[in-house]
Amino acid sequence: MKIQHDLGILILSCDKYADLWKPFFSLFKQNYDGSYPVYLGINTNNYEIDGIKSIYSGKDIDWSTSCRKIVQQIPHKYVLVLLEDIFITSKIDPKVITETIQFMQRNEAKHIHIFSNVKPDKWLENNPKFGIYEKQAPYRANVIGFWDREYLLNLLINGESPWNFEIQGSYRTAYDDGFYCLKKPLFSYVHVMEKGCYFPKAVKYCQKHNIPLEIDKRPILKNKFNIKSKLQMYYFNLMIKVPWKFRVKFMNILRKLLISY
Repeated sequence: MKIQHDLGILILSCDKYADLWKPFFSLFKQNYDGSYPVYLGINTNNYEIDGIKSIYSGKDIDWSTSCRKIVQQIPHKYVLVLLEDIFITSKIDPKVITETIQFMQRNEAKHIHIFSNVKPDKWLENNPKFGIYEKQAPYRANVIGFWDREYLLNLLINGESPWNFEIQGSYRTAYDDGFYCLKKPLFSYVHVMEKGCYFPKAVKYCQKHNIPLEIDKRPILKNKFNIKSKLQMYYFNLMIKVPWKFRVKFMNILRKLLISY
């Protein structure tokens, strides 16, 4: 089997975000020019776009149930999962994708983050393009990224949200090897939405670059909530710079101090 047939690129979405598909793919097609097949995972809406195959999950019961039904239909050993509210703003190098799949095959990798915002425990000496997450490290599981398809299917539990999956799913991976990240991001992006509201920065970007975002479809995040979101992200990015073993040890001490009978 040729290497390009081992991977499918999945844009994971659902029908309630249908208004994001057109602007997402307008940018995706500008920035991706490769031979790997691309799929759009949705519920029931009929959506057609050249070069993209729609995969349907049926009624949206919950995120993880829909995700499993979609991933089960991907006919490849590996899948690169992306989300529709992450608008890609730089070129994706197909050679990097191929190198990453080859790395997964050689190292029996289960999951590779496409960003290194969660710092790995170490960068590999024999291949510094990749970092490794040790067993029990938090945030090992990220929805976005390269996955061994069978491993992802086994990791998914019905009833979880994406956020539940990344936290609880990371616990479920605690004693498994094979978790890595790319040192250089696969692409740059604009995060478009939070809790059904557009980020003001994303709206400005789309207006500046003539991206067909339907502004009237959703509210724009108000200043106080936008500031709160920025502070939360700043806090998260600050905390993940602290070595995770120290964070876990500190939290365990804190839990013991706060226990009451």
